[in-house]
Amino acid sequence: GETFVTQKGLKRPTTAVLLRKLGHSAMSQNSFNRPVIPPKRPGFRVCYLCGREFGSKSIEIHEPKCLEKWHIENEKLPKNQRRPVPQKPQPQSSDGSYDTDKMNEAAWQSSQAQLLPCENCGRRFLPDRLPVHQKSCKPKPHSRGPSHSKALEADSLPKTISNTSVRTSSKPCTLVCYICGREFGTKSLPIHEPKCLEKWKTENSALPKELRRPVPQKPQVVMMGGASREEQNKAAFESFKAQLVPCANCSRTFSPDRLIVHQRSCKIKTSSPSIKTVSLGNGVTSQSNLDTIKQRNSGTSCISPVNKPAIVKRPVTVVCYICGREFGTKSISIHEPQCLKKWHMENSKLPKQLQRAEPRKPEIRMVESTGSYDLEALNEAAWQSAKAQLVPCDICGRTFLPDRLTVHQRSCRPSK
Repeated sequence: GETFVTQKGLKRPTTAVLLRKLGHSAMSQNSFNRPVIPPKRPGFRVCYLCGREFGSKSIEIHEPKCLEKWHIENEKLPKNQRRPVPQKPQPQSSDGSYDTDKMNEAAWQSSQAQLLPCENCGRRFLPDRLPVHQKSCKPKPHSRGPSHSKALEADSLPKTISNTSVRTSSKPCTLVCYICGREFGTKSLPIHEPKCLEKWKTENSALPKELRRPVPQKPQVVMMGGASREEQNKAAFESFKAQLVPCANCSRTFSPDRLIVHQRSCKIKTSSPSIKTVSLGNGVTSQSNLDTIKQRNSGTSCISPVNKPAIVKRPVTVVCYICGREFGTKSISIHEPQCLKKWHMENSKLPKQLQRAEPRKPEIRMVESTGSYDLEALNEAAWQSAKAQLVPCDICGRTFLPDRLTVHQRSCRPSK
């Protein structure tokens, strides 16, 4: 073998080479040949607030910031979950010297004292994380109940936690907003309601006239006070539900601004099979949707009104001649210039063989008897214009917009 010449006074560290897998007995007999694993690096300190480890110098920088963060988070909690300021432990050995191990143990116990048990599963969390956990934690039906887990936790908690800390693990009190129906804390709700009402008025003014509603009034039960929290929440939620509007097709209830979005995809159920046409993609109107627009714009419906709740008429919509999507009579004039600009940008990126001529807006033909234009004929012409821009796939024959055709062809394979 080769001989390595080393400097005087330096030794190469010894290593253990395992030629075959050894049993526990063989390992113990040859333990003098095994490498020595050094112990954990000394000098680390545990933070008495969060329980994390830091270097002996870093801990002095971390603790003031951690305490400041603790105060901020503690103030955000409900009053029944706020804790007294944790005190930094000062353990000393019998001879008066500083004992790192005892200090770390006391700091760890101090950080664990900040935790509160979940009433469902018994696991412990920091108070600001406990409400987040309880949103997804469900009590087990065959378990012994939260009272049993609470009792176990109370026995296992350090003495620094008082009985009030264990009791405060319940879910914080929440109140329901009478406008949007969401839950808020007792202090957050007075801040939220004025902003929510202002947002409501802005959205309500943007709706078609037939969907606009009167300003919701705060329930008398909530304003008078004296009622229980459950009664106040029930009255507020009923106020919120009273603002919902049923869909003309499926009778599900929605907020008026969401009803318009829902009805774009909600189809009228008929006994006859629906007409299947080419896929336009990107929300483009199909033939069955176009028939729905005609029925809606003319105020007629193919569904019998028997056993149907009172419904609000859906606003008139116009089809974009570029993308084939539906828009309100005022929105279409804002949308079309932007849609045409987007069309030019996408068309210029396509290969030359897929680039198309600029689509032309159909002419509006006035009805001589009334002086108004025929909306059904306009929507039909706009839909035909959008459909004319589709390109068939040379493999499966389905039609797509040119920018979507290239994406489709990546996964389209000829049938064997």
